[in-house]
Amino acid sequence: MRPVSRDTRQHNSRVFLAAGLAAWDWDDGDRGLTLSPEARELLNIGEQFGDVRVITDTGRVFVGDDIPLAFDEVFAEPGIGETQFQVDIPGQPTRWLRAVGEAQVDENGVVTHADGIIIDISRERRAQEIHRRFFEQPNGLHLVARLDGCIVETNAAWQTLLGYAPEDLEGRSFLDLVHPDDHESTLAQLTRIASGERTEYFENRYRDADGNYRLISWSSSVPDGSEFAYGAGSDVTQQREAERRLGKAAAVFESSGEGILIADGSGVIREVNDAFTRITGYSRDEAVGQHTRLLRSGRHDADFYAAMWSAIEADGLWRGEIWNRRKSGEIYPELLTITQVSEDEDGGYVAVFTDISAMKDTERQLQYLAHYDQLTSLPNRYLIGERLSQGLKRAKRKNLKLAAIFLDIDSFKHINDSLGHAAGDRLLEEVAERLTGCLRDQDDIGRIGGDEFLIIVEDLQAPQDASAVAEKVLFSLSDPIELEGRSVAVSASLGISLYPDDGENVEDLMRNADAAMYSAKGQGRDTYRFYSERMTHDAFQSVLLDAALREAIKNDELRLAFQMQHRLDNLSVVGTEVLLRWHHPKLGTVPPGQFIPHAERTGLIRSIGEWVLRKACEQAAAWHREGLNFGQVAVNISAPQFRDEDFVDLVKAAVGDSGLPPQLLELEITESVLVSDTEELINKMRELRAFGVHFSIDDFGTGYSSLRYLQRMPIDRLKIDQSFVASIMDSTNDRIITQAVIALADALGIRVIAEGIERPEQARALMELGCREGQGFLYGHPVGVEATDKMLRRSRA
Repeated sequence: MRPVSRDTRQHNSRVFLAAGLAAWDWDDGDRGLTLSPEARELLNIGEQFGDVRVITDTGRVFVGDDIPLAFDEVFAEPGIGETQFQVDIPGQPTRWLRAVGEAQVDENGVVTHADGIIIDISRERRAQEIHRRFFEQPNGLHLVARLDGCIVETNAAWQTLLGYAPEDLEGRSFLDLVHPDDHESTLAQLTRIASGERTEYFENRYRDADGNYRLISWSSSVPDGSEFAYGAGSDVTQQREAERRLGKAAAVFESSGEGILIADGSGVIREVNDAFTRITGYSRDEAVGQHTRLLRSGRHDADFYAAMWSAIEADGLWRGEIWNRRKSGEIYPELLTITQVSEDEDGGYVAVFTDISAMKDTERQLQYLAHYDQLTSLPNRYLIGERLSQGLKRAKRKNLKLAAIFLDIDSFKHINDSLGHAAGDRLLEEVAERLTGCLRDQDDIGRIGGDEFLIIVEDLQAPQDASAVAEKVLFSLSDPIELEGRSVAVSASLGISLYPDDGENVEDLMRNADAAMYSAKGQGRDTYRFYSERMTHDAFQSVLLDAALREAIKNDELRLAFQMQHRLDNLSVVGTEVLLRWHHPKLGTVPPGQFIPHAERTGLIRSIGEWVLRKACEQAAAWHREGLNFGQVAVNISAPQFRDEDFVDLVKAAVGDSGLPPQLLELEITESVLVSDTEELINKMRELRAFGVHFSIDDFGTGYSSLRYLQRMPIDRLKIDQSFVASIMDSTNDRIITQAVIALADALGIRVIAEGIERPEQARALMELGCREGQGFLYGHPVGVEATDKMLRRSRA
């Protein structure tokens, strides 16, 4: 046999590459995984795997030199095998490959060798993804057709709107359904689409199953490399009819999903739309000619309506929430806008309203979920803290004592680890029931996190009254609890602080009760201790920390760290969050959770926050000048810093001095900043938003979540707290909260990003719920400036 010439080998290599094919070979000896030159060229990698990351179809991730282990996973058994890989190479688009091969065994039946081919299925996977996303859209007519007009696939909306089942249409030219007068323009649009041009908006008439024509608006395109056109359409027949009927109010009637009425200058209804009928229950004939008082609920007094009409007369516009009444008598909330259209004889008013009953229900649900523990139904840390604050006010007014009792379950971690999380949850539920059952009606209890509870005892005459409560609590826990078929003994350690002896505010009482609880644990557990001054064991350390923190900036001990934020579907960078790190020469690395709260308590957070903001802007501006893509740089802003009078000037100066375009800066604020909802804070946000700066809300859903500030404030993005992400696969409640937040944000036009993503299944669950952006250890830990710089440069290469 003649040897294969070099030209022939090169020709075959080109053929293989053109077909998206390459060879691989694996054995359990020293050679490991060997890729053919075509495979390496297909992957665009050298002799070493480097930073290449492979994700198998089972969700396992292999990086660099660990990639051969992916083949171990698939071809560990003899015979022919097949698997698919997602391949991520820094600076290159994600690829999908299919590996097909055969594993061979030795005389002992042990797999020693496997070889086969690699097939590039990236185009196929991208086409499948485009197709899936397209048909998962919930609303409108969706159509896939060949470029000659032959229908390939339709969605169920064709049955609903036009009366055709999908099987009635597939294989048929959609031109058969188009009105004859629209044939020429439709063919022209089809030619444009076939040439690769996207049609953003196009209208033509389609015949329904009854022979009537509906006016459909379309947006169509042909994905790169596809031989099919994708069209998404919606029925605008009623919208166009409303425009014809309402004339100069046609622009308003385009919002056909909202109720619309037109009234003359005396308040008599002259026209309504179909959504008005759907929402109120009144038909057009029943409403036209009636006064708008027809809809009044009786919930608002004369002063409310006087203020409304005064605003309309002064500004020509009123917008707000109002309660109205349906024909059935049901009272419902709506978001209403009334516009004065003109002052001539044809003048009057246009009212556009939306039924926000579902939104109000969602807000109530979010309020409950944000203030009550979902496992025990007890008040959570935020609500019990508020109740403690109210209790302190009553105690001060009555000149009585109050006790804050901090309870921690002994050995809970051991029980949780040995019997499982389900048993741990059952234990917490049983403890909550016993604690609730042994307290008086006027006492209060909440779960403040993990296995910790806070009990509030009011109207104390003497400290001995708190002792009696502590004894009852310990006795209530003395009987064993049945968990997973076992009888488990449970005990708790309690710490008691008293008002006014041990503190006069919430923070002091809770901190001192916590200290007393740790003293009880040190005394052998299953007991309680009152707080005393000697338990403040960390007071001296706090003083040292304060002094060290004041010198941190001057001594150049603070450092910035950065964590990338990505699109979840393609891992492209959408932002870079700035984090703060502190390394003290004597104290060592001080955790942010230790020095940030201290800085906030002492007021040092203002100077530290200004330093972080300026350094972050300077670094981002340097990256921007070099053309590196970091998305937006996100800087956390504390509540004291945000409330400073000169905060707006500080931000503008930091941006201006650094040369950073303001639209590349995102300020992250927590919900606690927005609780007061003062006009001053709103005006600051609006001024900075007009300047170009973006805003996001950090840890959304863990504080006083309210639709009120989402409506009033210029918020661009919500961050789903990592506590919800961590349990999204296990907790139905957390998944419901996450889904509600995403749906609410989508309805308000606000982006959503999830933080704390550590596992691929969490990312997939978030994408299924509609979340498009995320960050977390799955994609990379926070790193310093130099490491971040290298990552940004690699992604650009």
